[in-house]
Amino acid sequence: MNLKKIYAKLTAKECAFIAIFFWATAFVFTKVVLKEVEATTLGVLRYFFVSIIAIFILIKEKVSFPNLKDIPAFLFAGFSGYAGYIVLFNTATVLSSPSTLSVINALAPAITAIIAYFMFNEKIKVIGWISMGISFCGILILTLWDKTLTINKGVLYMLIGCVLLSLYNISQRHLTKKYSSFVVSMYSMLIGGVLLVIYSPSSVENIFNISFSSLILIIYMSIFPSIISYFFWTKAFELAKHTTEVTSFMFVTPVLATLMGIIILGDIPKLSTLIGGIIIILGMILFNKTK
Repeated sequence: MNLKKIYAKLTAKECAFIAIFFWATAFVFTKVVLKEVEATTLGVLRYFFVSIIAIFILIKEKVSFPNLKDIPAFLFAGFSGYAGYIVLFNTATVLSSPSTLSVINALAPAITAIIAYFMFNEKIKVIGWISMGISFCGILILTLWDKTLTINKGVLYMLIGCVLLSLYNISQRHLTKKYSSFVVSMYSMLIGGVLLVIYSPSSVENIFNISFSSLILIIYMSIFPSIISYFFWTKAFELAKHTTEVTSFMFVTPVLATLMGIIILGDIPKLSTLIGGIIIILGMILFNKTK
């Protein structure tokens, strides 16, 4: 049985799990590579390879170039969803554990809903606000545990990254009215990579100064947690009868990232991560139930 036949027979839940599994590995392997490679260099190289792959896919699929009037929207999507986000994510990874950051990242759907509430006047049920309040209490535990005035910078960077990711979700809402989600994602990734290279062109030159093992991990993160995960995540939504069948899997990511962190890095989560993380996830599960 070839890979195409296997791909065609997968269920929505199987596709969703494959996607979040690869996403979870990014939290851990980023931490591994950052022991040798500087955060900006890692982000630039990761999406430098993503851009090359995206160009190949776009040419192979004969995808036409977006309309010139939509270029600003694509530039914003490339920055918010990839270039800006990955710089903040990598910086946060230097300062915090994969388990903590993966929990914070799970807040993206709620932050998207809040932005949509103010931008498009989309209603959020009372239970939705309550669930976000619960998760906010979890964030306070993560950021202020054993501290009175100092906020955990890694959590703060990740929160800002989540805001950018949420703005990317909002930009997709506009772009997918004219283009397929495939086209939006491919061009956004390509633009994100170009913006990162423009931001730090010297980072590309560092490709010759890093170890082979780190380079392999960077290429892995360019392919699997980036492009491959997108394909499986999109496929999951195509197969699912209800959106929540897929979005519920987002809350498995922190569990997988934590387990991988323990196994690969020997990173035992702090009590604040366990308590705050559980509260955040419970709040987000409740929020997810509001649809």
